[in-house]
Amino acid sequence: MSHFISATAGILIGGQSSRFGSPKWKVTMNGITILDRLWEACNRFETRIVIGKEQPRELGKQFLKDELEGQAPIIGLYTLLKNSTHDWNLLLSCDLPMMTAGLLEKIWENRDSEKDIIAPESDAHLQVTCAFYHRRLADTVEAFISNGQLSLYQFAKTVECNKVSMPEKQFFNMNAPEDLDTAEKQLRNE
Repeated sequence: MSHFISATAGILIGGQSSRFGSPKWKVTMNGITILDRLWEACNRFETRIVIGKEQPRELGKQFLKDELEGQAPIIGLYTLLKNSTHDWNLLLSCDLPMMTAGLLEKIWENRDSEKDIIAPESDAHLQVTCAFYHRRLADTVEAFISNGQLSLYQFAKTVECNKVSMPEKQFFNMNAPEDLDTAEKQLRNE
């Protein structure tokens, strides 16, 4: 096993999953839940936590309840940054089933103390729900939310970001039940 990543990995499970129809974190691919796949992808992190609105009874993993009302990834980011003991913190959405430990390590290797975010960019799209955020952003995130702004993508545009070019297929986003079939096919082809 490689060295540990001196950061906290925060996996978001708080979404409504309205298009998907059921909680994405519970969905299985090849017999393993999406949450367990992501938990394993984050196995090199010094700390791993799950972030959401309410702790599911069957979770069995360290959990942080969102500190603010609202339904948006930026709320989970705020909770992560306010509670972390690490300078760098990975925010990882539960709808990215193709994530691997190796890919997270590549993103981590591109950290820059002068930047506030380390985010993969694929096909000119910033992957803000698979990015490292510096803890010093906590108050800035809180102010952004207080102004009624809940777009994590828009927030990322307001701070210093180190963009890391990466292939799009790694960031396949699972939003609808048919996306599960696509993800499983991609997994079989790797």
